[in-house]
Amino acid sequence: MSGRPDVVFLTIDCWRYDAVTQMHRLRAMASESLDRGEAICQSAATPGVFPAILGSTYYSSAYDESGALDHGPTLPALLSDAGYETGAVVANNPFLEKFRDEFDHFWNGGSGTGEYRRVYHYARRRLRRTVRRRSSVSAPDVADHAREWFRSTSGPRFLLMHLMDPHEPYYPGLKRWLGVGPLRARRALAQFSEDRLAMTDTQRATIERLYRGCVEFVDAHVRSLLSFVPDDALVVVVGDHGEEFEHGAYRHARLYDECVRVPLFTRNLPEVAATDRVRQLDLPPSVLRHVDATPPDEWDGRPCDGTNRDSFMLNHSPHRGESYLGLRTDRYKLMRTVDHDRSTHLDTELYDLATDPRETRDLAETERGAARVDQLSERLTAFVDENDVEAGIDRGTGSHPESGAPEERLEALGYV
Repeated sequence: MSGRPDVVFLTIDCWRYDAVTQMHRLRAMASESLDRGEAICQSAATPGVFPAILGSTYYSSAYDESGALDHGPTLPALLSDAGYETGAVVANNPFLEKFRDEFDHFWNGGSGTGEYRRVYHYARRRLRRTVRRRSSVSAPDVADHAREWFRSTSGPRFLLMHLMDPHEPYYPGLKRWLGVGPLRARRALAQFSEDRLAMTDTQRATIERLYRGCVEFVDAHVRSLLSFVPDDALVVVVGDHGEEFEHGAYRHARLYDECVRVPLFTRNLPEVAATDRVRQLDLPPSVLRHVDATPPDEWDGRPCDGTNRDSFMLNHSPHRGESYLGLRTDRYKLMRTVDHDRSTHLDTELYDLATDPRETRDLAETERGAARVDQLSERLTAFVDENDVEAGIDRGTGSHPESGAPEERLEALGYV
C-alpha cells in the first residue's frame, strides 16, 4: 500500500482561463515539472463544481433537499478505503463545509475546531475584513497548514488545498492595494457590492485590476504550495470556476466560458495531459486509475483517454432567481436561461467558439444557427430528463445558514 503515490489537488477559486498569462512563476514551474491544459467546469460556482471535482457527478444529484451532501462515494472516501490518509486545507470557504466528513483531516480557515478557536478566528476575520476588506485565509497560510499536515503523515496521502485569493472582495496584498490606490479601490468595491451593474467604466477597470492583482498574489506563492509535494505524486492544479467580467454581470453564475473554462496543470497523469480540454468530472476516475482503484459505476465521469468530450453544465443563481443549462462541444456552446420560480424559459444562446471565443455573437436567432440550436437542444433536454436536473438544480446552491455555513462567512464573500 505504501508504494502508491501521493495525490495532491490544488484548486483555485475564481481562476479564469486567461489568468495564466500573468502567472510567470507558475508557467516557469510548468516548464520544469507540470503539464499544462484546460478544464471545463460542470457548473459556474463552488457548490456546483465540487461534486464533479471530488465526486465525479453533477451537483443536481449530489445534494439532498436540505442542501446536504447526499451521494455515492467521493474521491477522498475511496482513497481512504484504499489506505490513504486524507486531508483538506481550505481558505475559509463555507460551501466546502459539506465535504468535511469526507476527509480524515479538514481545516477550513479555523472553523469547526472548538469554541475558543472559533471565537479567535471569527475575531481575526472581522479584523481583516475591517482593515483589509478581506475575510478568507491567504495562500501562504494555506501552504503552511498543508505542509504541516502533509509532513505529519506517512502516506500515501490525498491532500486538497483550496485557495480563495482571487475571490471578491479582491484584496491583492498591501503592495498591490496601494498601487491601485486605497480610496479608489474602496469606492469601486463599495459600488461593486451595492450595485455592480451601475458601476462606471473607471470602477469596472479598478475591479478588474484588483482581480488581476489577486492572481499575481497567488502566483507569488504558488511554488511554496507545492514545494513539499514529492516528485512522484499525482498533482492536479485546477480552477474551480472562473469569474465573469465581459458579459455585464460580474461574479460567477452564468455559463459563459469566462466562468466555466479554467486552467489545468497536472503531473504524472499522462492521459489527462494528452487531453486538450478535460471535464472536471473526469479528473477523479483518472486519478483512481493511476492508483489501481476502480471508479464506481455510478460516477458520471470516465478516465481521460486523450479525447475531448462534450460537457453538460448547469447552475442556479439565488441572487438572480435564474437557472442555467448548457452544452459545450469542441466548437459550439448552447445555453438556456430559465426563470427558476416560474420555470419560464427566458433565453437561448448559441455561440461558435471556433470563430467567436469571447462569445459576443449570439447565433440562436440566425438562419445559420437554427439547425444547430435544434440539434443541441434535443441533447440538452435528454440530459435534463435523464438526470432529473429540474428537481435538483437549486440544491446545495443556497446562500443561507441551513447550508452549514455561518451567515457572516457567506456575507463576507458577497453571498448574502
